[in-house]
Amino acid sequence: MSYEHIFRIFWPQRLCEPIKESGYLVGWNLGSGVLVVATKVGFANTMQISADLDAFQQQKQPSGTSGQKLEPAAIIGYLSREGEGLCEMEPRDQSELWIDAFTARTQVAFRDVLSFGIAASGRIIITVYDESIGKPWHYYAASPINLDLTAVPDADDASSQTDRPAEHIPLQRTLDYVNAAKELYTHIHTDIPRSTQSNAERPYESAIVRFEQMATKWSTWFLQLSDMSVAGVRVKKFSAVGQQLDLIVRRAMYAAEQWRAKCFTKQGIHGPHNAQYANFWNTTWVVALDIVLGCILGTLLIVYSRAMSIWMLKALNRYTITSLEQTIVWLRGWPAGLKLNNGLDGFLAELFLWLIHFWTLVFQPFTRCMHAVVAIAGYAGFVGGCSMQLAILSDALALTTLHTYWFYIVATRIFHWQLVTLYSLFNLFRGRKHNVLRNRIDRCDYNLDQLLIGTILFTLLTYLFPTVLVYYLTFVSRRLAVIMVQGLLEILLSLLNHCPAFYLSLRIRDPLMFPGGVCYDINNPFERRFIEAAWDMPGSPVKLSRDPIPLSARNRMNVTVLHMKSIPVPLSALFFQYYQIWVQFSASYLSQGILKSLVTGEVIRPVKRLQHTMIPGLTVDGSIGH
Repeated sequence: MSYEHIFRIFWPQRLCEPIKESGYLVGWNLGSGVLVVATKVGFANTMQISADLDAFQQQKQPSGTSGQKLEPAAIIGYLSREGEGLCEMEPRDQSELWIDAFTARTQVAFRDVLSFGIAASGRIIITVYDESIGKPWHYYAASPINLDLTAVPDADDASSQTDRPAEHIPLQRTLDYVNAAKELYTHIHTDIPRSTQSNAERPYESAIVRFEQMATKWSTWFLQLSDMSVAGVRVKKFSAVGQQLDLIVRRAMYAAEQWRAKCFTKQGIHGPHNAQYANFWNTTWVVALDIVLGCILGTLLIVYSRAMSIWMLKALNRYTITSLEQTIVWLRGWPAGLKLNNGLDGFLAELFLWLIHFWTLVFQPFTRCMHAVVAIAGYAGFVGGCSMQLAILSDALALTTLHTYWFYIVATRIFHWQLVTLYSLFNLFRGRKHNVLRNRIDRCDYNLDQLLIGTILFTLLTYLFPTVLVYYLTFVSRRLAVIMVQGLLEILLSLLNHCPAFYLSLRIRDPLMFPGGVCYDINNPFERRFIEAAWDMPGSPVKLSRDPIPLSARNRMNVTVLHMKSIPVPLSALFFQYYQIWVQFSASYLSQGILKSLVTGEVIRPVKRLQHTMIPGLTVDGSIGH
């Protein structure tokens, strides 16, 4: 060992207080001069302490956040009161590193750091940590906790360490031992009685198990039914109600799994368990809030169902029938002074007006059921919550605006066909043509007849293009309006399904539940708890009135004290579900594909539903992932 060495000692905050008796320090020697002190054991010899540490290793089998087993704890030093200092010689002389410390009044001092019984000169860096006895869910982490359970890798996957910065890996390994110190303290200083289950509780437990098995069977059957494909499309993708029912069933099944795993309690499992605990109770809060809002809105819908149905019928007739007819009639004249082709304008106007009248006759019988639909939406709020009511509203909007989607398809096909034809005729003028095999534009020699026919067709389509463009813009604007309203409903539905209510309340009430890293405070109140042995320091008086160490063995130990604190994750990290949904919203509603479809006349298909899985191993579309 080198003459000048830096010893990094992680010291529990409890040992900064005055002690009543001397005792051995137990913890871990991590090598390279790093020592983690867990606690002090008094009124016991080294054999008893070693047996207790072996029992702790066999019973608890402590592991780190990455799932790796921790090394067994051992005796690493001795902490005595002032005037004392007697300990067994054998463990001290056989230890690679041994801490020899004592207390003077309310302060802690270090006599020596020994290596196989020989004093080693160097510098001591004390890192004081809070072991949080009684709060095992508090722990230190080098990197922020991952609250998104769908992104948590397997513990056995060695590649999971690659997601963490390289400088965090050795620090996290040290913090794993610091986190295990509280378990070691609890094992040594407390005797927790084992709970026994009475015979009277067993029938109730078996009944719950049978009910859970039956519910799981029916839930599995429903999920298989929703995953069935009809014409290449899954059943649950036909409507927002189907997807919401699928989400409710999957959420209930996963909550049952979490209940069996006791994720509703604050157990001493670091990292993943904190995320599972918060996820379980956040889901419970979201469901409760959803049901409360659904009951309030459902009561209003049931009480005012008749007035609400009449208002909805008037609004639908006004915005989907009357306004559309007025717009088409306005286009038959000179809209905004634009002179359109009378023949094509009249043909398109008659076509769309006939389709509107046909839709009115077809949809007329369904208007009589509007009162029942409003009542069903009201009662659905008592079972499925406000999110189910929003899903019903989204499906009702899609059904009542189905004719505008048909009109948009017709106008888009005509516009796209004419645009492609004009582009081909324009290439004909330039003496070019599209090579289908090589997907490029090549030179081509056309004869006079081909050029003449191409010129006539190009001129004809050019004069007809403004009329087609006006009708295309009319129906594409209606289509975009419907998509935006559906997007707004999807956003409201996502806000209800993924509201981080419990995350926020827990972050405010108990910030250390979600660690986001560690920081070190140099100017801390614990610095006065540690003193340097002031012997051999010229010009400085001796700080201790009594010193059991012989004058010949006195060595100065330079001590630096740091206070390690856990940093909670920022509030923005709690909205990770909203971030995932925003990514989906941007890809679906604000993508370049939609803009390209508008310019080229391609059909804008119904966008995907906004949903975050929240369930590990499940993709966004509800299929089982890797």
